[in-house]
Amino acid sequence: MGLFDLIRSKTSSSDDGTKATLAEASFATRPDTVYAPVSGMLVSLQEVKDEVLPVGLLGDGYGILPMSNNGIVYAPVSGVIGATTVTNHSIVIKADDGMEVLIHIGIGTVNMGGKGFARFVEQGETVRAGQPIVTFNDDSIKKAGYEDVVCCTISNPDEFARIDHVGDTSTLLDGRPLVKIGDPLLVARRA
Repeated sequence: MGLFDLIRSKTSSSDDGTKATLAEASFATRPDTVYAPVSGMLVSLQEVKDEVLPVGLLGDGYGILPMSNNGIVYAPVSGVIGATTVTNHSIVIKADDGMEVLIHIGIGTVNMGGKGFARFVEQGETVRAGQPIVTFNDDSIKKAGYEDVVCCTISNPDEFARIDHVGDTSTLLDGRPLVKIGDPLLVARRA
């Protein structure tokens, strides 16, 4: 078995229809910090081509144009799954300190009806930061004509004195910061 076969086996279903176990990402965490759920180029929410995200209706955060993580989305915080969608393109995690973090995969992907997405968690389940929570097929999203940006926001920003955007890195691609899974993105400060 070659390297690509090994990677593919980690993200696909087995012959009996059950999901293969995905390896967790390991990184140091703090309870007030949201970490990158995927690797890629960081973009502001104002740059996301959507009617809701740029105006802050779904919270304060970033978009990430995914690069090279095989479509695996990792929990950006530890907490309890607060909400999922039947289309598997969106998940909310309520962190122990009350922070609610929304992970939204793609723009318009709700119209795909769940095709190309697989969720590994259920509402009410406790997750750890770095635990795989959903996979997506980037090619399916693009073939359907949608954008594959992964948005990560704190959906209840009014409960905090301020949200610090700490995702900028010194590594740039086309003038945009690159982040890897587990890099700090947001710090929520209480009064």
